[in-house]
Amino acid sequence: MAPNRTFPGLPGAGWQQRTLPVLARLAAEDARITGFQVHGSASGTAASADRWSDLDVLITATEPVTAAEDFACQIASRLSPVFAASRGGDSSSYCVRLVLRDLRRIDVTAAACQDPACAAPGQDRADAVAELINSFRFDAVLAAVKAGRGDILIGAHLTLQLARDVLVLAMLLRDRDAGTIHHRFGGSRWDAWASRLAQAPAPYTQAGITAAIRSYTTMLDEIAANWDPRPQSDNSPLHALLDAVDQPGQAPNQ
Repeated sequence: MAPNRTFPGLPGAGWQQRTLPVLARLAAEDARITGFQVHGSASGTAASADRWSDLDVLITATEPVTAAEDFACQIASRLSPVFAASRGGDSSSYCVRLVLRDLRRIDVTAAACQDPACAAPGQDRADAVAELINSFRFDAVLAAVKAGRGDILIGAHLTLQLARDVLVLAMLLRDRDAGTIHHRFGGSRWDAWASRLAQAPAPYTQAGITAAIRSYTTMLDEIAANWDPRPQSDNSPLHALLDAVDQPGQAPNQ
């Protein structure tokens, strides 16, 4: 299948290069924006960006958060209304990711310095992994407590988040292997973790929740060893809680 074949509802081939001059003009109209550059697939030859590619731009601004948000508003006004958006970051580096109604996807990162490295929040990935593992354990305990109380709705919701955490750690490992956070295609050895998650029990009953938590915890320990082979702190408190929830005749607290 040709990568730039026209599909109804998708923007036409080469939309990234056609859109760039419009974004550059919008940046030039804002006195807070002192730099504008494109990165990602659209920064190469026109052939390197296909119909699935987004358009990544980096602006340097004195007020990154407000500049990025105002820039996003201008995009919606001048190009197409926003269908969906995601945003995150802090006062030194802030990103607004836009999906326009015509399905053009534009990521605007605003940084407070000229170095593109400023556009990548969370530089210390080891800290990010430690935070993810801590968050996983916290949610696992909360999910088990909810199961023990008979709250299957929230228990299932929290347990499904654990599966996402395993995939996030696989993504961080892929980034480390590749030396980049930008991946246009799959095919890494870490893709196998998506199918591994299918082996976990469905967390839609009390017993299913505890069984899924055990399964996801085992998977997290296994994949975390790829990040740091040194022994991690043990999960015995979590397992003790799961054992208590699994006791025969365990009645939900009223």
